[in-house]
Amino acid sequence: MANDLIMPRVAWYKRKWIWVLLFLVLAGGAGGAAWWWLQPEEAPLSEQEVQDNKALYVGMSRPFIFSVPGGVRDRLVQIEVQLLVRGTADEGKAKQHLPLLESTLLTVFSRQTADNYLTADGKDAVRQEALDELNHVMVEVLEQRLIEKVLFTGIVMQ
Repeated sequence: MANDLIMPRVAWYKRKWIWVLLFLVLAGGAGGAAWWWLQPEEAPLSEQEVQDNKALYVGMSRPFIFSVPGGVRDRLVQIEVQLLVRGTADEGKAKQHLPLLESTLLTVFSRQTADNYLTADGKDAVRQEALDELNHVMVEVLEQRLIEKVLFTGIVMQ
């Protein structure tokens, strides 16, 4: 009866394989965990990099007032303009060259006819022509395109 309670002895070589297998599993888990925690993190975008691509608006110092030919008589037009640039560096460059930008815009606006300011398609064409001309001038001066969009924030025609 006492012999029934004794557990049979497992051969020493079978017990050795269990320990080797347990060691390999634990070593693999520890190696994987170490690799996971010690790998370099992806550097998050710094605040400066985010701000350098941020959309900023450069307002003209005053509205443009000019006359355009239209039908029977000339018309007086007043346009308020904002320029969309990307990043603080481009904003600074645009503000530095503001007189050149204003002169270019006044030239583009005053060579239009009154009909161009009456329809949405005409305004879009004027806006696109102004954008192309501004970027052409900026490429000549700074050798880079600076303005992303020309926005009309107010138009009055009499």
